[in-house]
Amino acid sequence: MVKKIKIIIDTNFFLSMVRNKIFALEQLKEKLPIEFFTLSRVLFELQGLGKSDKKIKKEVSLVEQIIKINNLKIIESEINSVDDELIKLSKEYVIATNDKELRKKVHQKGGKTVFIRSLTYIDTSDILEE
Repeated sequence: MVKKIKIIIDTNFFLSMVRNKIFALEQLKEKLPIEFFTLSRVLFELQGLGKSDKKIKKEVSLVEQIIKINNLKIIESEINSVDDELIKLSKEYVIATNDKELRKKVHQKGGKTVFIRSLTYIDTSDILEE
């Protein structure tokens, strides 16, 4: 049985997918055996953003559909800072984020990331080089 790569998706990765109409999860599934996760705190962040703006509310609704359709597992957050928790979890999970600083911190801790490059495709070089 092939071991699945576990990927946690960050808030900005979800919003980038929706805003730029990128089928990121499908692209990743085509390349690798993957299991997707997100943090309960990410959902909390998204819902908070959706309350402030009608456009973002629609985007959040699309993200919620993506989560449901792809059966993403929700990890209960233990830390208030999403970034700190993602860095901590990067030992066991690949982090999907477009946040440059977060990617840098994850790499400094020896973790791996995937991100949307040029608003068109997913850069998987971290996980394909194994």
